[in-house]
Amino acid sequence: MTMTQVILATLALTLVHIWFVPAFFNRRHLKHLMGSRDTQLELSMHAARASRASTNFQESLVPFLALCLLAMITGTDLLLLAQSWLGLRVVYLGCYVGGINPARSYVWVASLIVLVMMAVGLA
Repeated sequence: MTMTQVILATLALTLVHIWFVPAFFNRRHLKHLMGSRDTQLELSMHAARASRASTNFQESLVPFLALCLLAMITGTDLLLLAQSWLGLRVVYLGCYVGGINPARSYVWVASLIVLVMMAVGLA
């Protein structure tokens, strides 16, 4: 796998986080989702978890992509770390939606450590 492929896989995971998982848990509210969404929707437990996981993912997405692009520009080999981060974020989504605690927190910390290691690798 190349860094470009990791970035593309990460963007695919973004679609899963933002659209597919929430849509799956909100499928009974399809009419609301297809409308103007003027009212607040009462989310199921799993839909609320998916929403929170998505927000968390989006918070770390920009730094991850920036580090990947900097690695590509400078020729620094951070591929293994980038793959590790992506894998951890997939596991995090499953843990968060599934309510697997405290594993979810441990996975999040590990993904943060990987981001720091990527940054250090560029220094």
